[in-house]
Amino acid sequence: MKLNEKVVPMLLLTVVVSINILFSISNALFLEQEEISRFPHAKGYVSDEVWYVNSARNILQNVFGCIPRMDVPKATLIYVQKEDLQKAKSMASLYGVNIVYDSFIKINALYVEATNRNSIELFAKQTGAIDTIFGWIIGDSSDINKYMNYEHPPTAKYLIALMLLALGDRPLFWRIPSIIMGAIVTLMTYLIVYVISKSKEAGLIASALVAVDPMTRYLSSIAILDIYVAAFTLIALYLALKNRLKEAALLLGLASTFKFTALIAFIPLLFIYIRNLTKRTTRFLDILSASLEYLILTILSFVFFQILLSVPIIIKIGIDAWFNESVFKAISWHLSTKCIGAECPIASAPWDWFFGLNSFPLYIDSHGKALYAMGFVPAYAISFVLLFFTLPYRKYNTISRDAWYMPLGLFIGYTILWMAGSRTQYSFYAIQLTAPIYIFLVIQLYEYLNRENIALTLNAWKEVLTHLWNAIISVFR
Repeated sequence: MKLNEKVVPMLLLTVVVSINILFSISNALFLEQEEISRFPHAKGYVSDEVWYVNSARNILQNVFGCIPRMDVPKATLIYVQKEDLQKAKSMASLYGVNIVYDSFIKINALYVEATNRNSIELFAKQTGAIDTIFGWIIGDSSDINKYMNYEHPPTAKYLIALMLLALGDRPLFWRIPSIIMGAIVTLMTYLIVYVISKSKEAGLIASALVAVDPMTRYLSSIAILDIYVAAFTLIALYLALKNRLKEAALLLGLASTFKFTALIAFIPLLFIYIRNLTKRTTRFLDILSASLEYLILTILSFVFFQILLSVPIIIKIGIDAWFNESVFKAISWHLSTKCIGAECPIASAPWDWFFGLNSFPLYIDSHGKALYAMGFVPAYAISFVLLFFTLPYRKYNTISRDAWYMPLGLFIGYTILWMAGSRTQYSFYAIQLTAPIYIFLVIQLYEYLNRENIALTLNAWKEVLTHLWNAIISVFR
């Protein structure tokens, strides 16, 4: 009987994670086939993949001196002027080069293929190409052959570049790290719920909801940064719940090398840290001092990992240029309004994410159907209401309090970022909140199965409102 109690949940968890992987692979393949069916007018990139994959390819070639694995040698050749491009087109057959695509709008480029790499390199040299980018066709954007995406740290692009080098340059392979991150998100959801509630059933329910949530399925099937942030956020929170708070802070520094927004997870980590501190002391200065020490540890971890993971780029461009581009300008970029106008992507505020408002369209397929970066709205909306409905109830030391810290802390962090000037946030950022939302929702509802906890919440509100009313009345006495 005890063996079954252990084996059955593990088998069910394996099924849940496998379902998530299946959904991710299926959607990644669907998007790849959609783009290939419309090639070359469609280039294969979905949403912000155009920036991350192209920069990963540029890093692979310009920083590491490698090119993607290719069965048939293909490359995009860049020219200074249209006249050079037209001349090159007329000479292609002389070098055994076939022109695959020549209708770029924002960059003077030709996408070509040949039976061997040498033919392409010779053709590029003889026709005056200023750059040659081997692999999948590049995105149609000015100077994208030089684009390194310095506004974001490089680790995710290293992983994408590794896929290009080891497996090949095609959309499915770009997305493999994201698929793995989606599986980690699903797995960590179960582990966190179990650590908090000691209920395998609650853990399985939460992980299953995360596995099939549209936000998880879509974001884990395309090569963008936020799914990495979501995965590492959960690992850090898990470590914190296991009282390994220093390790959680160190991991957060590593997580920030995927995207700076990983640092927003410091807020729920700090909540958990303070909760642990209050078991030893409730003195304000003690808690403030210890919290500042924890913040300093996180900052040191951030600095260490940013430098460590950027060493190849620092060697390439120099530390002054790296600091200016990847630190100073990157922080300014995160605190700025990126794009305003009718042609800009739909931006949203953090509270919009809970209600499916102003959702970012990730992709529009050949039938005109849009895939939006939007979770299962009823679950998100209920979670949002419960975050504030249960606020007075938090004076009781219940199991849901740790779960409550997670989405609340992340929401506070993104709201602070929004207030600091980052008004063009996009709904796919919410993938960092997806698992915490379900973790909190499932644990809170699980706790509310005991009706006494609902009564405690209502009584807590009664006390708050009574004190508020007495304070108001005292003004008129």
